[in-house]
Amino acid sequence: MDLPEIPKAEAWEALPLTDEQKRNNTAVIPPEFRPRVVLRYADTKDLFVSGLLDGASEIAQHPAVVDVPVDRGHVVLFSDNPMWRGETQGSYFLIYNAILNFDRLNAGRKKSDEAVTRSAEPVR
Repeated sequence: MDLPEIPKAEAWEALPLTDEQKRNNTAVIPPEFRPRVVLRYADTKDLFVSGLLDGASEIAQHPAVVDVPVDRGHVVLFSDNPMWRGETQGSYFLIYNAILNFDRLNAGRKKSDEAVTRSAEPVR
């Protein structure tokens, strides 16, 4: 008996659902409520290794910013603290963008059953 092929996905993508998982499965999150990767880290070779970024291979291709729909709003998750001690002023735009565009966080989100977490542009 042949076993079904296990679906594969990148580190920032959700695994595609199998036909078995789609049938009356209460554990499957509907596409419109799935977390979405907005920004991800680049490949290891493209990351700038300096200062506190030691072991870049551990974060390469992983999410940096994730948007999670909750009820009628959104939770924006950051992989680091963009406001850390007021010293990371270059990353303040991440927070400003989430605050200023609070009512448009669904932009680009697919509504169909075939929706898959979109790959975002890598951080360089």
